[in-house]
Amino acid sequence: MLLYLAFKNIISRKSSFVIILFIAFAVMMLVVTNSIFDSTEQGVQETFVSSFTGDIVIRPQYKSPLSLFGDETPVTGKLTELPNLIPYNEIYDYLSKSPFVSDLVPQVSGLSQLSSDSEDTKCYMFGVPAIKYLEVMKSIKIIDGKAWADGEKGIMLSQKYAQELNANVGDTLQFAISEGFSSRIRAVPLTAIYEYSVENTTLDKIVLTNPETVRAIMDMSDLSAADKIEISESAENMLSDSDLDDLFSDAEDMSEVVHTEEIKISQDDIDALQNSYTNSTSWNFLICRLKDSKDTNKVIKALNSFFKAKDWPCEAVNWRSSAGSTAFYLFILRLILNIGIIIILGAGFIVVNNTLVINVLDRIREIGTMRAIGANKRYITKECASETMIMAFAAGVLGCLLGVLASYIISNIHVSFSNSFLIQLFGGTVLHTSVKFSNILMAFSMSIFIGLIAWIYPLINAIRVNPVEAMQGVK
Repeated sequence: MLLYLAFKNIISRKSSFVIILFIAFAVMMLVVTNSIFDSTEQGVQETFVSSFTGDIVIRPQYKSPLSLFGDETPVTGKLTELPNLIPYNEIYDYLSKSPFVSDLVPQVSGLSQLSSDSEDTKCYMFGVPAIKYLEVMKSIKIIDGKAWADGEKGIMLSQKYAQELNANVGDTLQFAISEGFSSRIRAVPLTAIYEYSVENTTLDKIVLTNPETVRAIMDMSDLSAADKIEISESAENMLSDSDLDDLFSDAEDMSEVVHTEEIKISQDDIDALQNSYTNSTSWNFLICRLKDSKDTNKVIKALNSFFKAKDWPCEAVNWRSSAGSTAFYLFILRLILNIGIIIILGAGFIVVNNTLVINVLDRIREIGTMRAIGANKRYITKECASETMIMAFAAGVLGCLLGVLASYIISNIHVSFSNSFLIQLFGGTVLHTSVKFSNILMAFSMSIFIGLIAWIYPLINAIRVNPVEAMQGVK
């Protein structure tokens, strides 16, 4: 009976439909906005994960957050030196045994000037083992040349970057850094030109090169893992017996020629000593691809707990934290738009509240009559709350349905754009939407929340009505 009276009162007043449509519009906008940005974030995530961030990045703990591009905090007059990832071997061994991790690739990063015969530009250097890197980053496709082998020098550029520098495979490019009165310059051949599966201006800033070049240009110490060097017993004896303090203790001023026994070191020993530099532990980051990307948050939480227990100065972060400013701007833009929608809902709350107050004032005689024939304050409270909740529920359902319909229409009309900023922002050249149940539930909850709050003040006015004065038409 109560719900029937509430429903009858709603459909008898035009203002009720205005309230429902207003809330429904705000809910629809919330659904559409989040569906666009869910699709955008998913597209950008897929692009970045398969192009340079992986699912998880292990980075050193630092005074400011680090992305794969390095410390992006503005620094005047000084090039920021990135810390090494330590203990690298232990971290690598632990991750390589993880049942969740499918691939690992280390990286050193740096910022320098890249010059060709005709152009020069500032670039972000990613020092990586090329062959392994291409195995992990599936969206990179070489269109000219080939990747360098481990231990060789080389540069790989995106097609757009190569065109900007007017560079071709086989050309020699130069990295250069100036610090005060000194400069460091390294010449490296361009071995390959590649393209990404999705165009993105962030990716065009990246220059892939061999890690030894990045360490040299950034003046990084190149440390090798001692446990990876294996030499023969004779070579070990030669090194251990070389006591410099006693080497010339018995020397005399004489002209005789001293003959010593010839010491031979095998080629395997030489190779082992040389390979100690390719098995470097001087890395800034360790990029991980997971067997199932859905496990990302769970794995990050477990890794950080493990690192903390081991007291290792490193941390695991997701693709957004390692992608730098681009992903951060996307997150901020989405946050701003959602705040705007919430402000609209807040304005809607004020409108709904005022409209309900007016409705109560218009129903003074009706409420007084109900009180006179026996309706208590509790009954009046339930009726007002029921009316408001019915309107909020109807507005929420209508808004969600309109939001899903609008999202479907946006996806099917294939809104496209060519502006590079929009392509970077929305993760592709075509605007897509992705409606998730969680976003529908959130938008519907906002509508119900308005219904729960908006009836309080009108209710206070309703229960204060004096039955006798109300029946006389006086407030």
